[in-house]
Amino acid sequence: MDTAPGVRLDGRDRGVALVITLLFTGIVLMIIVTTSATLVSGARSGGSDERRAYQALLAAESGLNTVMVRVNQRLLTTPYTGSTQADLQTWLTGLNAAPEAALFPATLSFTPQGADRFTVESRGSAGGAVKVALQDFQLTPVFLPRGLRLRAALTSLPRINATGSAQISGQSGRGEITTLAGAGVSAATGSSQITVSVADASGLITGDYVQIPPGAAAPRFRVTGISGTQLTLTGVPGPLTAALNAPAGTGVELILNAAAQTSLSVTDPMTQRVSNAADFTVGETVLIAGYAARVTGLSSSGGTTDQLTLDWLAGQPASIPEGTAVVRDVSAMRSGSTIQVKASAKALGNFQMDGQNDCAAPSGGSVTCEGSSDPLLSTDSADPFFTRQLLGLSDAELDALVPLTLPDSSGTFPPMVSGIRRIRAQDFDAALKNGVSSGVLIVDGDINSNVNGNTTFNGFIYFRGNQGGKFNGNLTVNGAVAVRGGPIEGITTDDVTTDLTGNLTVNFNAAQLRQQLLTARGGAQLTSTQGTWRQR
Repeated sequence: MDTAPGVRLDGRDRGVALVITLLFTGIVLMIIVTTSATLVSGARSGGSDERRAYQALLAAESGLNTVMVRVNQRLLTTPYTGSTQADLQTWLTGLNAAPEAALFPATLSFTPQGADRFTVESRGSAGGAVKVALQDFQLTPVFLPRGLRLRAALTSLPRINATGSAQISGQSGRGEITTLAGAGVSAATGSSQITVSVADASGLITGDYVQIPPGAAAPRFRVTGISGTQLTLTGVPGPLTAALNAPAGTGVELILNAAAQTSLSVTDPMTQRVSNAADFTVGETVLIAGYAARVTGLSSSGGTTDQLTLDWLAGQPASIPEGTAVVRDVSAMRSGSTIQVKASAKALGNFQMDGQNDCAAPSGGSVTCEGSSDPLLSTDSADPFFTRQLLGLSDAELDALVPLTLPDSSGTFPPMVSGIRRIRAQDFDAALKNGVSSGVLIVDGDINSNVNGNTTFNGFIYFRGNQGGKFNGNLTVNGAVAVRGGPIEGITTDDVTTDLTGNLTVNFNAAQLRQQLLTARGGAQLTSTQGTWRQR
Protein backbone atom coordinates (compact mmCIF):
# COMPACT_ATOMS: atom_id res chain seq x y z
CA MET A 1 0.00 0.00 0.00
CA ASP A 2 1.31 3.46 -0.87
CA THR A 3 1.84 6.03 1.95
CA ALA A 4 2.13 9.74 1.99
CA PRO A 5 5.68 11.06 1.38
CA GLY A 6 7.80 11.18 4.49
CA VAL A 7 5.65 8.69 6.44
CA ARG A 8 7.33 5.46 7.56
CA LEU A 9 5.33 2.34 8.57
CA ASP A 10 6.59 -0.13 11.08
CA GLY A 11 5.91 -3.85 10.84
CA ARG A 12 2.56 -3.72 12.64
CA ASP A 13 1.31 -0.95 10.41
CA ARG A 14 2.35 -2.94 7.35
CA GLY A 15 0.31 -5.94 8.58
CA VAL A 16 -2.78 -3.84 9.11
CA ALA A 17 -2.42 -2.39 5.65
CA LEU A 18 -2.11 -5.86 4.15
CA VAL A 19 -5.26 -7.04 5.96
CA ILE A 20 -7.19 -4.01 4.72
CA THR A 21 -6.01 -4.70 1.17
CA LEU A 22 -7.04 -8.34 1.34
CA LEU A 23 -10.44 -7.46 2.82
CA PHE A 24 -11.08 -4.94 0.06
CA THR A 25 -10.07 -7.46 -2.60
CA GLY A 26 -12.31 -10.11 -1.02
CA ILE A 27 -15.29 -7.78 -0.97
CA VAL A 28 -14.78 -6.98 -4.65
CA LEU A 29 -14.51 -10.67 -5.49
CA MET A 30 -17.65 -11.44 -3.46
CA ILE A 31 -19.54 -8.74 -5.34
CA ILE A 32 -18.39 -10.21 -8.66
CA VAL A 33 -19.30 -13.77 -7.65
CA THR A 34 -22.68 -12.73 -6.25
CA THR A 35 -23.48 -10.72 -9.35
CA SER A 36 -22.49 -13.60 -11.61
CA ALA A 37 -24.57 -16.05 -9.58
CA THR A 38 -27.56 -13.74 -9.72
CA LEU A 39 -27.22 -13.35 -13.47
CA VAL A 40 -26.93 -17.11 -13.97
CA SER A 41 -29.93 -17.79 -11.73
CA GLY A 42 -31.98 -15.15 -13.53
CA ALA A 43 -30.99 -16.57 -16.89
CA ARG A 44 -32.02 -20.04 -15.80
CA SER A 45 -35.33 -18.76 -14.45
CA GLY A 46 -36.01 -16.73 -17.59
CA GLY A 47 -35.15 -19.66 -19.82
CA SER A 48 -37.55 -21.89 -17.91
CA ASP A 49 -40.37 -19.36 -18.28
CA GLU A 50 -39.67 -19.07 -21.99
CA ARG A 51 -39.78 -22.84 -22.41
CA ARG A 52 -43.12 -23.07 -20.62
CA ALA A 53 -44.53 -20.23 -22.73
CA TYR A 54 -43.27 -21.91 -25.89
CA GLN A 55 -44.77 -25.24 -24.87
CA ALA A 56 -48.08 -23.51 -24.12
CA LEU A 57 -48.04 -21.90 -27.58
CA LEU A 58 -47.33 -25.27 -29.18
CA ALA A 59 -50.31 -26.72 -27.34
CA ALA A 60 -52.52 -23.89 -28.58
CA GLU A 61 -51.26 -24.34 -32.14
CA SER A 62 -51.85 -28.08 -31.88
CA GLY A 63 -55.45 -27.37 -30.97
CA LEU A 64 -55.89 -25.22 -34.09
CA ASN A 65 -54.42 -28.01 -36.19
CA THR A 66 -57.33 -30.29 -35.18
CA VAL A 67 -60.00 -27.90 -36.48
CA MET A 68 -59.97 -29.23 -40.04
CA VAL A 69 -60.32 -32.83 -38.85
CA ARG A 70 -63.11 -32.05 -36.39
CA VAL A 71 -65.14 -29.84 -38.70
CA ASN A 72 -64.79 -32.10 -41.75
CA GLN A 73 -65.89 -35.09 -39.68
CA ARG A 74 -68.99 -33.22 -38.54
CA LEU A 75 -69.72 -32.08 -42.11
CA LEU A 76 -69.98 -35.75 -43.09
CA THR A 77 -72.37 -36.75 -40.32
CA THR A 78 -74.28 -33.46 -40.00
CA PRO A 79 -74.02 -31.33 -43.17
CA TYR A 80 -74.21 -27.61 -42.51
CA THR A 81 -77.01 -26.01 -44.54
CA GLY A 82 -77.72 -22.95 -42.42
CA SER A 83 -78.07 -19.38 -43.67
CA THR A 84 -77.79 -17.23 -40.53
CA GLN A 85 -75.26 -16.58 -37.78
CA ALA A 86 -77.61 -18.29 -35.31
CA ASP A 87 -77.69 -21.39 -37.55
CA LEU A 88 -73.90 -21.51 -37.55
CA GLN A 89 -73.75 -21.06 -33.76
CA THR A 90 -76.05 -24.05 -33.29
CA TRP A 91 -74.05 -26.16 -35.69
CA LEU A 92 -70.70 -25.23 -34.14
CA THR A 93 -71.99 -26.02 -30.66
CA GLY A 94 -72.43 -29.58 -31.82
CA LEU A 95 -68.68 -29.88 -32.42
CA ASN A 96 -68.02 -30.10 -28.70
CA ALA A 97 -71.11 -32.22 -28.09
CA ALA A 98 -70.23 -34.84 -30.71
CA PRO A 99 -68.78 -38.13 -29.37
CA GLU A 100 -65.56 -37.68 -31.32
CA ALA A 101 -64.86 -34.38 -29.51
CA ALA A 102 -63.25 -36.39 -26.69
CA LEU A 103 -60.52 -37.44 -29.10
CA PHE A 104 -59.33 -33.84 -29.54
CA PRO A 105 -58.10 -31.10 -27.21
CA ALA A 106 -60.93 -29.55 -25.18
CA THR A 107 -59.37 -26.09 -25.28
CA LEU A 108 -61.16 -24.86 -28.41
CA SER A 109 -63.99 -22.35 -28.55
CA PHE A 110 -65.89 -21.45 -31.73
CA THR A 111 -67.35 -18.00 -32.38
CA PRO A 112 -69.44 -17.38 -35.53
CA GLN A 113 -68.74 -14.14 -37.38
CA GLY A 114 -71.59 -14.57 -39.87
CA ALA A 115 -73.60 -17.31 -41.53
CA ASP A 116 -70.50 -19.06 -42.90
CA ARG A 117 -67.47 -17.60 -41.10
CA PHE A 118 -66.18 -18.36 -37.62
CA THR A 119 -63.18 -17.77 -35.36
CA VAL A 120 -61.51 -20.56 -33.41
CA GLU A 121 -59.74 -19.73 -30.13
CA SER A 122 -57.31 -22.37 -28.91
CA ARG A 123 -56.00 -22.05 -25.32
CA GLY A 124 -52.81 -23.96 -24.52
CA SER A 125 -51.10 -24.29 -21.11
CA ALA A 126 -47.82 -25.70 -19.77
CA GLY A 127 -46.48 -25.42 -16.19
CA GLY A 128 -48.73 -22.46 -15.40
CA ALA A 129 -47.98 -20.59 -18.64
CA VAL A 130 -51.01 -19.91 -20.89
CA LYS A 131 -51.03 -18.95 -24.56
CA VAL A 132 -54.00 -18.28 -26.83
CA ALA A 133 -53.90 -18.70 -30.64
CA LEU A 134 -56.75 -17.70 -32.92
CA GLN A 135 -57.60 -18.25 -36.56
CA ASP A 136 -60.58 -17.57 -38.84
CA PHE A 137 -62.24 -20.21 -41.01
CA GLN A 138 -64.74 -20.16 -43.89
CA LEU A 139 -67.45 -22.68 -44.82
CA THR A 140 -68.11 -22.70 -48.56
CA PRO A 141 -71.28 -24.48 -49.76
CA VAL A 142 -70.82 -27.24 -52.33
CA PHE A 143 -72.74 -26.76 -55.58
CA LEU A 144 -72.61 -28.82 -58.73
CA PRO A 145 -71.53 -27.20 -62.01
CA ARG A 146 -74.35 -25.36 -63.74
CA GLY A 147 -76.15 -27.14 -66.51
CA LEU A 148 -79.29 -29.21 -67.06
CA ARG A 149 -77.51 -31.91 -69.06
CA LEU A 150 -80.15 -34.59 -68.54
CA ARG A 151 -81.93 -35.49 -71.78
CA ALA A 152 -84.39 -38.06 -70.43
CA ALA A 153 -86.49 -38.79 -67.38
CA LEU A 154 -84.71 -42.16 -67.19
CA THR A 155 -81.20 -42.49 -68.63
CA SER A 156 -79.59 -45.94 -68.55
CA LEU A 157 -76.41 -47.29 -70.07
CA PRO A 158 -77.73 -50.86 -69.67
CA ARG A 159 -80.78 -51.95 -71.63
CA ILE A 160 -84.16 -51.01 -70.13
CA ASN A 161 -86.88 -53.55 -69.38
CA ALA A 162 -90.01 -51.43 -68.86
CA THR A 163 -92.63 -54.15 -68.99
CA GLY A 164 -94.05 -53.35 -65.56
CA SER A 165 -96.32 -50.54 -64.42
CA ALA A 166 -93.83 -47.69 -64.62
CA GLN A 167 -95.19 -44.27 -65.61
CA ILE A 168 -92.86 -41.66 -67.11
CA SER A 169 -93.95 -38.29 -68.39
CA GLY A 170 -92.73 -34.73 -68.52
CA GLN A 171 -92.23 -31.28 -69.99
CA SER A 172 -88.86 -30.59 -71.55
CA GLY A 173 -88.47 -27.22 -73.26
CA ARG A 174 -90.05 -24.63 -71.01
CA GLY A 175 -92.07 -24.32 -67.86
CA GLU A 176 -93.35 -21.97 -65.20
CA ILE A 177 -90.43 -21.12 -62.93
CA THR A 178 -92.05 -18.55 -60.61
CA THR A 179 -94.92 -16.06 -60.38
CA LEU A 180 -95.17 -12.29 -60.27
CA ALA A 181 -95.38 -10.73 -56.82
CA GLY A 182 -96.03 -7.26 -55.43
CA ALA A 183 -97.98 -5.11 -57.90
CA GLY A 184 -97.38 -7.46 -60.82
CA VAL A 185 -96.26 -5.63 -63.96
CA SER A 186 -97.59 -2.68 -65.91
CA ALA A 187 -95.45 -1.64 -68.87
CA ALA A 188 -96.31 0.63 -71.77
CA THR A 189 -95.80 -0.01 -75.46
CA GLY A 190 -92.18 0.71 -76.39
CA SER A 191 -90.76 -0.20 -72.98
CA SER A 192 -87.34 -1.75 -73.44
CA GLN A 193 -86.59 -2.55 -69.80
CA ILE A 194 -88.85 -3.33 -66.84
CA THR A 195 -88.36 -4.32 -63.20
CA VAL A 196 -90.64 -6.87 -61.56
CA SER A 197 -90.87 -8.66 -58.22
CA VAL A 198 -91.35 -12.43 -58.18
CA ALA A 199 -92.27 -14.94 -55.54
CA ASP A 200 -88.98 -16.87 -55.89
CA ALA A 201 -85.99 -16.11 -58.12
CA SER A 202 -83.87 -19.12 -57.09
CA GLY A 203 -84.49 -20.96 -60.37
CA LEU A 204 -83.24 -18.10 -62.55
CA ILE A 205 -79.78 -16.88 -63.53
CA THR A 206 -78.69 -13.77 -65.37
CA GLY A 207 -78.90 -14.40 -69.10
CA ASP A 208 -82.03 -16.55 -68.95
CA TYR A 209 -85.00 -15.87 -71.21
CA VAL A 210 -88.56 -15.72 -69.89
CA GLN A 211 -92.07 -15.01 -71.09
CA ILE A 212 -94.81 -13.13 -69.20
CA PRO A 213 -97.46 -14.51 -69.12
CA PRO A 214 -96.71 -18.10 -70.18
CA GLY A 215 -97.49 -18.89 -73.78
CA ALA A 216 -95.75 -18.90 -77.13
CA ALA A 217 -97.23 -15.56 -78.18
CA ALA A 218 -96.33 -13.72 -74.96
CA PRO A 219 -93.60 -11.05 -74.80
CA ARG A 220 -90.09 -12.37 -74.26
CA PHE A 221 -87.42 -10.90 -72.03
CA ARG A 222 -83.77 -11.47 -71.20
CA VAL A 223 -83.00 -11.52 -67.48
CA THR A 224 -80.33 -8.82 -67.15
CA GLY A 225 -80.29 -8.49 -63.35
CA ILE A 226 -81.36 -10.37 -60.23
CA SER A 227 -81.43 -8.78 -56.78
CA GLY A 228 -83.18 -10.91 -54.20
CA THR A 229 -86.64 -11.46 -55.65
CA GLN A 230 -86.43 -8.50 -58.01
CA LEU A 231 -85.73 -9.06 -61.70
CA THR A 232 -84.53 -6.59 -64.31
CA LEU A 233 -85.87 -7.65 -67.70
CA THR A 234 -84.97 -6.42 -71.17
CA GLY A 235 -87.41 -6.97 -74.03
CA VAL A 236 -86.22 -9.17 -76.94
CA PRO A 237 -85.71 -8.99 -79.81
CA GLY A 238 -86.69 -5.37 -79.11
CA PRO A 239 -88.98 -3.12 -77.04
CA LEU A 240 -92.55 -4.15 -76.24
CA THR A 241 -94.86 -3.91 -79.24
CA ALA A 242 -97.94 -3.75 -76.99
CA ALA A 243 -98.68 -2.77 -73.41
CA LEU A 244 -98.12 -5.49 -70.82
CA ASN A 245 -100.35 -5.63 -67.75
CA ALA A 246 -100.27 -8.69 -65.51
CA PRO A 247 -101.33 -8.97 -61.85
CA ALA A 248 -99.47 -10.67 -59.02
CA GLY A 249 -99.72 -14.43 -59.33
CA THR A 250 -99.20 -14.44 -63.09
CA GLY A 251 -96.78 -17.14 -64.14
CA VAL A 252 -93.26 -16.42 -65.36
CA GLU A 253 -92.29 -19.04 -67.93
CA LEU A 254 -88.64 -20.00 -68.38
CA ILE A 255 -87.34 -20.80 -71.86
CA LEU A 256 -84.52 -23.09 -70.84
CA ASN A 257 -82.44 -22.55 -73.97
CA ALA A 258 -82.69 -19.65 -76.39
CA ALA A 259 -80.74 -17.71 -78.98
CA ALA A 260 -78.74 -15.07 -77.09
CA GLN A 261 -78.23 -12.86 -80.13
CA THR A 262 -80.11 -12.00 -83.31
CA SER A 263 -78.57 -13.63 -86.38
CA LEU A 264 -79.81 -11.81 -89.48
CA SER A 265 -78.14 -14.31 -91.78
CA VAL A 266 -77.84 -18.04 -91.23
CA THR A 267 -75.02 -20.14 -92.66
CA ASP A 268 -74.38 -23.86 -92.72
CA PRO A 269 -72.53 -24.58 -90.54
CA MET A 270 -72.74 -21.62 -88.18
CA THR A 271 -72.00 -20.57 -84.63
CA GLN A 272 -74.85 -19.21 -82.56
CA ARG A 273 -74.72 -17.62 -79.11
CA VAL A 274 -77.19 -19.33 -76.80
CA SER A 275 -78.25 -19.23 -73.20
CA ASN A 276 -77.02 -22.07 -70.97
CA ALA A 277 -74.72 -23.81 -73.46
CA ALA A 278 -73.64 -26.22 -70.68
CA ASP A 279 -77.02 -27.95 -71.09
CA PHE A 280 -76.02 -29.32 -74.49
CA THR A 281 -74.03 -32.35 -75.62
CA VAL A 282 -71.98 -32.51 -78.79
CA GLY A 283 -73.76 -34.82 -81.20
CA GLU A 284 -77.33 -34.14 -80.12
CA THR A 285 -79.98 -32.72 -82.43
CA VAL A 286 -81.82 -29.49 -81.63
CA LEU A 287 -84.74 -27.66 -83.21
CA ILE A 288 -84.55 -23.90 -83.93
CA ALA A 289 -87.45 -22.06 -85.56
CA GLY A 290 -88.73 -25.39 -86.89
CA TYR A 291 -85.40 -26.51 -88.40
CA ALA A 292 -83.22 -29.34 -87.10
CA ALA A 293 -79.50 -28.96 -86.55
CA ARG A 294 -76.81 -31.15 -85.04
CA VAL A 295 -74.57 -29.70 -82.34
CA THR A 296 -71.01 -30.26 -83.55
CA GLY A 297 -69.23 -28.07 -81.01
CA LEU A 298 -69.89 -25.91 -78.00
CA SER A 299 -68.17 -23.30 -75.89
CA SER A 300 -69.47 -22.93 -72.36
CA SER A 301 -67.95 -20.70 -69.70
CA GLY A 302 -71.20 -19.63 -68.08
CA GLY A 303 -70.95 -16.17 -69.65
CA THR A 304 -72.37 -14.11 -72.48
CA THR A 305 -70.08 -15.71 -75.08
CA ASP A 306 -71.52 -19.23 -74.76
CA GLN A 307 -72.19 -20.60 -78.21
CA LEU A 308 -73.00 -23.69 -80.24
CA THR A 309 -71.63 -24.79 -83.57
CA LEU A 310 -74.58 -26.01 -85.63
CA ASP A 311 -74.78 -28.21 -88.71
CA TRP A 312 -78.22 -27.86 -90.32
CA LEU A 313 -79.75 -31.19 -91.35
CA ALA A 314 -82.45 -30.18 -93.85
CA GLY A 315 -82.85 -26.52 -94.61
CA GLN A 316 -82.38 -23.58 -92.27
CA PRO A 317 -84.25 -20.48 -91.10
CA ALA A 318 -83.69 -17.16 -92.84
CA SER A 319 -82.83 -15.48 -89.55
CA ILE A 320 -82.79 -16.25 -85.82
CA PRO A 321 -84.17 -13.44 -83.61
CA GLU A 322 -82.83 -13.18 -80.06
CA GLY A 323 -85.03 -15.16 -77.67
CA THR A 324 -85.89 -17.88 -80.21
CA ALA A 325 -86.17 -21.18 -78.35
CA VAL A 326 -83.44 -23.77 -78.95
CA VAL A 327 -85.37 -26.99 -78.31
CA ARG A 328 -83.40 -29.97 -77.05
CA ASP A 329 -84.57 -33.50 -77.80
CA VAL A 330 -85.64 -34.79 -74.37
CA SER A 331 -87.42 -38.14 -74.19
CA ALA A 332 -89.02 -40.29 -71.51
CA MET A 333 -86.25 -42.91 -71.65
CA ARG A 334 -82.79 -43.22 -73.19
CA SER A 335 -80.57 -46.28 -73.20
CA GLY A 336 -77.20 -47.25 -74.55
CA SER A 337 -78.87 -50.49 -75.58
CA THR A 338 -82.46 -51.57 -76.21
CA ILE A 339 -85.70 -50.48 -74.55
CA GLN A 340 -88.37 -53.14 -74.06
CA VAL A 341 -91.95 -52.18 -73.18
CA LYS A 342 -95.28 -53.99 -73.15
CA ALA A 343 -96.14 -55.41 -76.55
CA SER A 344 -99.50 -53.69 -76.59
CA ALA A 345 -101.05 -50.33 -77.28
CA LYS A 346 -101.44 -49.89 -73.51
CA ALA A 347 -97.72 -49.17 -73.29
CA LEU A 348 -98.13 -46.08 -75.42
CA GLY A 349 -99.69 -44.12 -72.59
CA ASN A 350 -96.97 -44.98 -70.10
CA PHE A 351 -94.08 -43.05 -71.65
CA GLN A 352 -94.72 -39.51 -72.83
CA MET A 353 -92.78 -36.28 -73.10
CA ASP A 354 -94.29 -32.90 -73.94
CA GLY A 355 -97.67 -34.57 -74.33
CA GLN A 356 -96.49 -36.85 -77.12
CA ASN A 357 -96.11 -40.63 -76.97
CA ASP A 358 -92.45 -41.63 -77.01
CA CYS A 359 -93.32 -45.15 -78.10
CA ALA A 360 -94.99 -46.28 -81.31
CA ALA A 361 -96.73 -49.48 -82.38
CA PRO A 362 -96.47 -49.91 -86.14
CA SER A 363 -99.05 -52.15 -87.71
CA GLY A 364 -98.02 -55.75 -87.23
CA GLY A 365 -94.80 -54.84 -85.43
CA SER A 366 -93.57 -54.61 -81.86
CA VAL A 367 -93.68 -51.42 -79.83
CA THR A 368 -90.54 -49.32 -80.24
CA CYS A 369 -89.52 -46.29 -78.18
CA GLU A 370 -87.52 -43.15 -78.84
CA GLY A 371 -84.15 -43.14 -77.07
CA SER A 372 -83.33 -46.76 -77.77
CA SER A 373 -79.63 -47.38 -78.60
CA ASP A 374 -78.87 -43.69 -78.19
CA PRO A 375 -75.56 -43.06 -80.00
CA LEU A 376 -74.59 -40.55 -77.30
CA LEU A 377 -74.66 -43.43 -74.79
CA SER A 378 -72.80 -45.95 -76.93
CA THR A 379 -69.45 -45.70 -75.14
CA ASP A 380 -68.60 -48.60 -72.83
CA SER A 381 -69.87 -48.13 -69.26
CA ALA A 382 -66.34 -48.34 -67.83
CA ASP A 383 -65.61 -45.00 -69.49
CA PRO A 384 -66.16 -42.01 -67.17
CA PHE A 385 -67.93 -40.08 -69.95
CA PHE A 386 -71.34 -40.94 -68.47
CA THR A 387 -70.86 -39.05 -65.22
CA ARG A 388 -69.44 -36.08 -67.10
CA GLN A 389 -72.36 -36.13 -69.54
CA LEU A 390 -74.85 -36.05 -66.65
CA LEU A 391 -73.15 -33.71 -64.18
CA GLY A 392 -70.23 -32.04 -65.93
CA LEU A 393 -67.71 -33.82 -63.67
CA SER A 394 -65.52 -36.87 -63.88
CA ASP A 395 -66.02 -39.60 -61.29
CA ALA A 396 -62.89 -38.52 -59.45
CA GLU A 397 -64.02 -34.89 -59.40
CA LEU A 398 -67.46 -35.92 -58.13
CA ASP A 399 -65.94 -38.06 -55.37
CA ALA A 400 -63.72 -35.18 -54.25
CA LEU A 401 -66.57 -32.65 -54.30
CA VAL A 402 -69.14 -34.88 -52.59
CA PRO A 403 -67.59 -37.20 -49.96
CA LEU A 404 -69.54 -40.27 -48.86
CA THR A 405 -72.16 -39.60 -46.19
CA LEU A 406 -72.50 -42.47 -43.72
CA PRO A 407 -75.36 -43.15 -41.30
CA ASP A 408 -74.98 -42.19 -37.66
CA SER A 409 -74.49 -44.68 -34.84
CA SER A 410 -78.21 -45.52 -34.91
CA GLY A 411 -78.11 -46.28 -38.64
CA THR A 412 -80.13 -43.23 -39.70
CA PHE A 413 -79.47 -40.17 -41.85
CA PRO A 414 -80.43 -36.55 -41.29
CA PRO A 415 -83.29 -35.32 -43.52
CA MET A 416 -82.25 -34.49 -47.07
CA VAL A 417 -83.74 -31.17 -48.17
CA SER A 418 -82.28 -29.57 -51.32
CA GLY A 419 -79.07 -31.43 -50.54
CA ILE A 420 -76.28 -33.05 -52.52
CA ARG A 421 -75.41 -36.39 -50.98
CA ARG A 422 -73.40 -39.47 -51.94
CA ILE A 423 -74.22 -42.73 -50.18
CA ARG A 424 -73.43 -46.43 -50.37
CA ALA A 425 -76.03 -48.59 -52.10
CA GLN A 426 -76.65 -50.54 -48.91
CA ASP A 427 -77.78 -47.31 -47.23
CA PHE A 428 -80.40 -46.43 -49.86
CA ASP A 429 -83.37 -47.56 -47.76
CA ALA A 430 -82.14 -45.82 -44.61
CA ALA A 431 -81.52 -42.61 -46.51
CA LEU A 432 -84.84 -42.37 -48.42
CA LYS A 433 -87.41 -45.05 -47.74
CA ASN A 434 -90.91 -44.00 -46.65
CA GLY A 435 -90.07 -40.31 -46.73
CA VAL A 436 -89.84 -37.21 -48.89
CA SER A 437 -86.37 -36.00 -49.88
CA SER A 438 -85.00 -33.51 -52.39
CA GLY A 439 -81.80 -32.52 -54.16
CA VAL A 440 -79.20 -34.66 -55.91
CA LEU A 441 -78.47 -38.18 -54.65
CA ILE A 442 -75.49 -40.21 -55.91
CA VAL A 443 -75.69 -43.92 -55.04
CA ASP A 444 -72.46 -45.94 -55.19
CA GLY A 445 -73.02 -49.62 -55.82
CA ASP A 446 -75.88 -51.98 -56.68
CA ILE A 447 -79.32 -51.73 -55.10
CA ASN A 448 -80.05 -55.13 -53.57
CA SER A 449 -83.23 -54.43 -51.60
CA ASN A 450 -86.70 -53.71 -52.91
CA VAL A 451 -87.73 -50.07 -52.99
CA ASN A 452 -91.22 -50.97 -51.82
CA GLY A 453 -92.17 -48.17 -49.48
CA ASN A 454 -94.02 -44.94 -50.17
CA THR A 455 -90.97 -42.93 -51.13
CA THR A 456 -90.83 -39.56 -52.93
CA PHE A 457 -87.73 -37.83 -54.22
CA ASN A 458 -87.73 -34.37 -55.78
CA GLY A 459 -84.62 -33.95 -57.92
CA PHE A 460 -82.09 -36.27 -59.50
CA ILE A 461 -80.99 -39.78 -58.44
CA TYR A 462 -77.84 -41.16 -60.04
CA PHE A 463 -77.11 -44.87 -59.52
CA ARG A 464 -73.41 -45.44 -60.24
CA GLY A 465 -74.19 -49.14 -60.22
CA ASN A 466 -77.29 -51.17 -60.99
CA GLN A 467 -80.75 -51.02 -59.52
CA GLY A 468 -81.31 -54.71 -60.23
CA GLY A 469 -85.06 -54.66 -60.80
CA LYS A 470 -85.73 -53.25 -57.34
CA PHE A 471 -88.01 -50.44 -58.54
CA ASN A 472 -91.05 -52.54 -57.68
CA GLY A 473 -92.61 -50.39 -54.99
CA ASN A 474 -94.17 -46.97 -54.78
CA LEU A 475 -91.18 -44.82 -55.68
CA THR A 476 -92.02 -41.42 -57.15
CA VAL A 477 -89.27 -39.23 -58.55
CA ASN A 478 -90.25 -35.70 -59.49
CA GLY A 479 -87.19 -35.10 -61.62
CA ALA A 480 -84.96 -37.70 -63.24
CA VAL A 481 -83.15 -41.00 -62.69
CA ALA A 482 -79.93 -42.26 -64.27
CA VAL A 483 -78.42 -45.75 -64.04
CA ARG A 484 -74.82 -46.29 -65.03
CA GLY A 485 -74.70 -50.06 -64.63
CA GLY A 486 -71.56 -52.10 -64.30
CA PRO A 487 -68.97 -53.25 -64.02
CA ILE A 488 -67.32 -50.44 -62.09
CA GLU A 489 -64.31 -51.55 -60.12
CA GLY A 490 -64.94 -51.63 -56.40
CA ILE A 491 -68.60 -50.60 -56.35
CA THR A 492 -70.69 -52.66 -58.79
CA THR A 493 -71.35 -56.06 -60.26
CA ASP A 494 -71.93 -56.76 -63.94
CA ASP A 495 -75.74 -56.60 -64.22
CA VAL A 496 -76.85 -55.73 -67.72
CA THR A 497 -80.47 -54.62 -67.33
CA THR A 498 -82.34 -51.74 -65.75
CA ASP A 499 -85.64 -53.36 -64.78
CA LEU A 500 -88.79 -51.31 -64.24
CA THR A 501 -91.01 -54.13 -63.09
CA GLY A 502 -92.96 -52.17 -60.50
CA ASN A 503 -94.64 -48.86 -59.78
CA LEU A 504 -91.85 -46.42 -60.52
CA THR A 505 -93.26 -43.00 -61.40
CA VAL A 506 -91.01 -40.32 -62.87
CA ASN A 507 -92.41 -36.84 -63.47
CA PHE A 508 -89.88 -34.84 -65.49
CA ASN A 509 -90.35 -31.07 -65.44
CA ALA A 510 -87.31 -29.38 -66.93
CA ALA A 511 -87.89 -25.96 -65.33
CA GLN A 512 -88.43 -27.41 -61.86
CA LEU A 513 -85.52 -29.84 -62.20
CA ARG A 514 -83.27 -26.99 -63.31
CA GLN A 515 -84.27 -25.07 -60.16
CA GLN A 516 -83.58 -28.12 -57.98
CA LEU A 517 -80.11 -28.57 -59.50
CA LEU A 518 -79.30 -24.87 -59.05
CA THR A 519 -80.35 -24.72 -55.42
CA ALA A 520 -79.17 -28.14 -54.20
CA ARG A 521 -76.10 -27.80 -52.00
CA GLY A 522 -73.79 -30.19 -50.28
CA GLY A 523 -72.70 -29.73 -46.69
CA ALA A 524 -69.76 -27.37 -47.14
CA GLN A 525 -66.03 -27.24 -47.71
CA LEU A 526 -63.82 -25.78 -44.98
CA THR A 527 -60.91 -23.44 -45.64
CA SER A 528 -58.76 -21.40 -43.28
CA THR A 529 -58.64 -17.66 -43.96
CA GLN A 530 -55.11 -16.72 -44.96
CA GLY A 531 -53.38 -14.15 -42.77
CA THR A 532 -55.75 -14.44 -39.78
CA TRP A 533 -53.54 -16.47 -37.40
CA ARG A 534 -52.76 -14.41 -34.31
CA GLN A 535 -51.90 -14.62 -30.60
CA ARG A 536 -53.59 -13.11 -27.63
